[in-house]
Amino acid sequence: GATALGGTMTEPFTRLEPAPEVIIDKSKYVKTLKLLALRVPKAKCNLLMKALRSVALDMPRQRCVLVDPLDAGSRLFLFRESVTDRELPTVTPAQKAMAGLEELTWTEHELHLDYEYWNAEEVLKQMLPDGCEVPGSFETVGHIAHLNLRDELCEWRHVIGRVLLDKNPRLRTVVNKIGAISSEFRVPTWELLAGDTSLVTEVRQHGITFKVDFGEVYWNSRLEAEHKRLIACIKPGEVLCDVMAGIGPFAVPAAKAGIRVYASDLNPACTEYLRLNAAGNRVKNLIKCYNLDARAFIKALLRPGSGPTHDLETTTQDKKNVKQTALDAKCKPAKPPPVKWAVPSLGLDEGTPPPGATFDHVTMNLPASAIEFLDVFKGAFDKRVWGHRSLPTIHVYTFKKASETHADVVARGEGFLGGKIANPKVHEVRDVAPNKIMLCLSFKLTPEVAFAEETSPERKRARTGDAP
Repeated sequence: GATALGGTMTEPFTRLEPAPEVIIDKSKYVKTLKLLALRVPKAKCNLLMKALRSVALDMPRQRCVLVDPLDAGSRLFLFRESVTDRELPTVTPAQKAMAGLEELTWTEHELHLDYEYWNAEEVLKQMLPDGCEVPGSFETVGHIAHLNLRDELCEWRHVIGRVLLDKNPRLRTVVNKIGAISSEFRVPTWELLAGDTSLVTEVRQHGITFKVDFGEVYWNSRLEAEHKRLIACIKPGEVLCDVMAGIGPFAVPAAKAGIRVYASDLNPACTEYLRLNAAGNRVKNLIKCYNLDARAFIKALLRPGSGPTHDLETTTQDKKNVKQTALDAKCKPAKPPPVKWAVPSLGLDEGTPPPGATFDHVTMNLPASAIEFLDVFKGAFDKRVWGHRSLPTIHVYTFKKASETHADVVARGEGFLGGKIANPKVHEVRDVAPNKIMLCLSFKLTPEVAFAEETSPERKRARTGDAP
């Protein structure tokens, strides 16, 4: 298991064992091509290329004009391997005249290719048994490449990892996902195929550097555009409640844009890295971090309480913070947000969130189940805090089948919310599988839902905070 902040034991995560040593017989990838060539004065190379482009050597990562080893002032013009007739029957008389072939000397050149020349796909195609599909692409997170290999490639997985490492200088680690994701925190189990055992790395999105422990937290590199789109919907000075915050892909860039954030994640490692990323990007004063279940987090914020003050006066530090985040975001300095934190002191945000808190937007980015948490909002709002202010906009991520309509998604949301969704907006984020689409359902809570009266005594007590 892993120890998170405060010594709390989390569920066991991947702890990589060193990969077995793989020795590739590089001699199998040595190849010598015997090519026809012309000795050409350096000054005539461009003209010759123009005339004979159709028969010039055309290989990836290989030049067709080389320095003549016998004469530094001369060049060798290399022909394709298929060109064996010096009469060049496929070249027109006009092209031959332009090239001035009669004035040039023919020769031969041996082109030596070795393991370093071939790319990963070419090496693996020769290495793997016939009929095996060569893994042509992979996802990267920082210096880590992660694969999801087919069963028939299992025997060759460490060789595949070694080749990918050899052929991609930026990589230091190659891992393969084992089994289905069963972790409560949606963290896959990884097996090291080649390279460094460390899964701690850095990634950049929105011009922001995120530290990630890929063995302990969930990270998806394909959602950068969606993070940017949603943050653009929130105004500087507003407050975001990021319910399933991860390591901060919404919270940190939002704070950089002058948005204050209550952020929580059930995974203690995510909360730890969220704090690191907030501090590393100079926005820790704008993000309050918690390690709570989504329902518990929202209920705690909505408990009756005095809430944050709405004093227009801000401290000198507040003004500096907002100005700095605006400068970091390369925009004009924003006005200091009027909403003051309910918990003004740093270091007091690790336990229970402040009761009576207010916020303008809620992000719920756990597509597999986030929509099931919508019921927490019904009847949970205190009129003494929210009666004279705008109710928040909810942005909940979910999946839909290709056969489902946007109306089906809204209806599903209403079922979990327990009330009507007014003026919903559905944004399709990306296809995650042939019959599976990730989307974002956005809507503003209505007073009918937010202030709904509950008949259940338990729900009443939960909402009012009264003892049984």
